[in-house]
Amino acid sequence: MSDAAWGGGRRRLAWVHLGVQVAVLLGLLVMLNLLSAKFPARVDLTSRRTYAISAMAEDLLRGLKNDVEIWVNFNPGVSEDRALPNAMTVLEEMLQEFSRRSDHAKVYYLNDTSTKRLDEFQKHWSAVTPATLFVLAHLDGNRKNKKTIDIQEMYQGNGTTGEVAVFKGEPILVQTIRDLCGNVKRIVYESEGHRETVTADVRKMSTLSNFLRLNEGIEIRRLPLNEYKTIPVDADLLMIMAPEQPFLQNELDTIKEYIERGGSLLVTMRPKVRTGLETLLEEYSVKVGENIVLDSQQYVPPSKADLVVTNFNVHPVNRQMANVQFRLPQCCTIDPIQRKDNNWTITPLAAAGPGSWEEKGDTGLKDSPKKDSDEREGNMKLIVAVEKTAKFPMDEKHKMAKIIVWGSSLPFTNDMLKSPVVFQGVQGQYVVNHFRWLMERELLEIPAKDMHVKPLTMSATALDRMGWVINWGFPAFGVALGLLAWFLRRK
Repeated sequence: MSDAAWGGGRRRLAWVHLGVQVAVLLGLLVMLNLLSAKFPARVDLTSRRTYAISAMAEDLLRGLKNDVEIWVNFNPGVSEDRALPNAMTVLEEMLQEFSRRSDHAKVYYLNDTSTKRLDEFQKHWSAVTPATLFVLAHLDGNRKNKKTIDIQEMYQGNGTTGEVAVFKGEPILVQTIRDLCGNVKRIVYESEGHRETVTADVRKMSTLSNFLRLNEGIEIRRLPLNEYKTIPVDADLLMIMAPEQPFLQNELDTIKEYIERGGSLLVTMRPKVRTGLETLLEEYSVKVGENIVLDSQQYVPPSKADLVVTNFNVHPVNRQMANVQFRLPQCCTIDPIQRKDNNWTITPLAAAGPGSWEEKGDTGLKDSPKKDSDEREGNMKLIVAVEKTAKFPMDEKHKMAKIIVWGSSLPFTNDMLKSPVVFQGVQGQYVVNHFRWLMERELLEIPAKDMHVKPLTMSATALDRMGWVINWGFPAFGVALGLLAWFLRRK
């Protein structure tokens, strides 16, 4: 065969090969488009998660039973706020996500006579105000609830530059839908009178309290225990946050009576502070240590008391807490006291690392605390959950009493929950799941992380050798290469 004939044959084979590749590529593109149309999904990769739908909003939309119609007027009117158009863009993206997640959420845009369901809108609103949401919920029995929301209330921005610093549209709309659809509020009572950390202290608890109110439909009420002989029957949860002063016996009796009625109790402790609450908790199989847990391996520098927790036990509230890290600073030990009784379930929820120990002495940065012979070491327990059969249940829903005790209150405060964005991740969602489990609600899905690479641990000798290699070996190697290059260029 001649070179020309061979070249022609090879060219034909190349064209056939190219045609097959193009056909396969087109087939893959068509398949991907069909799959994306069947199973649409979007991922927000912005640092502020401006376009993300939170797990709380997804939970609301997933359980939405009533039709909710939302008319939007994107006409800014006479407003000179340059941030308003940008906020409207974010709002439009969010509303599209709402309508994608639930067939019951219907979004219409107020333009002119071509507006969908305009006749229904005109039955409830006579005027169309600029930059406004009009929300209408259809309830059973042909009842309807409505509300208008000013778009300018849904964000904080710079009117001069146009920057939208904070977009608050999602929690505002979620709470509006909850209220209009008649969702029952859940009542959390928080004790006071013992220098507890309370939600009224905006410097410490504003992020959590605002989030629970807007996203979870929770109303928090203050409860001076010394003034009550019994916890109110509408309490879905009693919360005691880091008390510092002693409880009176009648207050402890009131808490005990509430537990035996099938109530739910959330307690967070302050390390090395005794209030008498520890005695009551021991009756319910929880022992609070008079110490603080340190860890020489799993911690956030510079403090060994700022624990990084990765060890979570099997329990409903720990669902999907696998291969994740949770920050738990300033925590004392919380140990379960096991019982041979089928009416009780006592579960340690979380533990520090194998290098942790209980420190009974001072733990300041200048103290350099070390483990002593009388101090326990290894996987110190930090959170415990207890379920027990109630002696005097209030009703069918309260047959089981639930108690969760934390050795620290800081994960509930602004120190850890610095902004609403934190609730998109493990740190915030795990805290919310404790409220949800105690109040018999569906838990949030915490995304697990695949951990294929183990962290590198090196001895002091190995680190010293690495220092010699970095400080002397690499420079010497560079000098040697330079000398070799100079010698070769001379030749």
